[in-house]
Amino acid sequence: MPQPEDFVRPFAEVALSNITRDYPYAAHHLARSLADIVPAAEKTPAFANSFDWHSSVHMHYLLASLLETKEGRNSSWTDEALEILTEHLSEANMLAEAAFLRDNPSWERPYGWAWAVELNRVLNDSGVAELRELGRNTQILSDTVFDLVSAWLPKVAEPVRHGVHSNTAFGLRRILIGARAQERHDVVDVVAGAARRFFAEDAAWNFRQERSGHDFLSPGLCEADLMAEVLTEDELATWLPAFLSELDPESPALTPDKVLDPTDGQQSHLYGLGLSVAASVMRLAPKLVVIAEKHGDGELATHPRGMLTRVEALMAPGLEAAVSDEYMSSHWVATFTWEALLATTNIDD
Repeated sequence: MPQPEDFVRPFAEVALSNITRDYPYAAHHLARSLADIVPAAEKTPAFANSFDWHSSVHMHYLLASLLETKEGRNSSWTDEALEILTEHLSEANMLAEAAFLRDNPSWERPYGWAWAVELNRVLNDSGVAELRELGRNTQILSDTVFDLVSAWLPKVAEPVRHGVHSNTAFGLRRILIGARAQERHDVVDVVAGAARRFFAEDAAWNFRQERSGHDFLSPGLCEADLMAEVLTEDELATWLPAFLSELDPESPALTPDKVLDPTDGQQSHLYGLGLSVAASVMRLAPKLVVIAEKHGDGELATHPRGMLTRVEALMAPGLEAAVSDEYMSSHWVATFTWEALLATTNIDD
């Protein structure tokens, strides 16, 4: 199994390259008049790089995370990384970013919102003083997301259940974890209540037919990941085996899909799919094993153990794509790869 420390330097190089690269850039901004047709940096001065806003946010998160490693604390790229993060995540820039989110309350919802909260969380929790100081700046962005999600969720009739950015469960899980870390119980209650309303009655997810040609998320596993954060231990012991009953080690959902055209930005999402599925399996399979052992169900325990044997194959294409020369992959895949690599260390422990 690959180890995270082997990828710290190459991923730092990728992240630094991405967040200092202005073009190509996909500016998904609503233009209300000709006056809105301006360079993205005039609206979102911190994150007008790395191809699009959400990728920029999570590449900043990746770089901050890499600075937490042993190599990241004292490396040839450490000072440069801290300097760029300090410049991009200045108080003035964060005020501008937060203002743009407030003025455009459905923009980057919920995927970009989730990464903004995740960036703030890793900065606040950092062992590096300079990064903790930046967490004070990004706090306004996180607080803005908390306000937006609290206003939005009570009005949502149904969740989005597909495998790309607007997937509801993926974003809500990260926002929930960030809100808990800050003891924002008001936000936790709103998110958990919505998750129960959306997903508590679901069972026997159809993993055989969920995958489509541009997914980078498994809708079923994202939902299971979220509910594992929301349900009580007893509730999860009933809900999780029932929901994952159609998933086994031979399921198509646990087989990496081949990317035939890496230059196709939509098709290259499949690199991320293998990585996000692997990370979900590494979080969920141990929970299933615990449930099975607690209830003396040996047959139930065989599936999650078998699922874990699929992880390395699921990750392999993404590991290569994350540091490739093809920008359609390298502007974002390293973040998903890093999180999957960290999940392998938890399994190993």
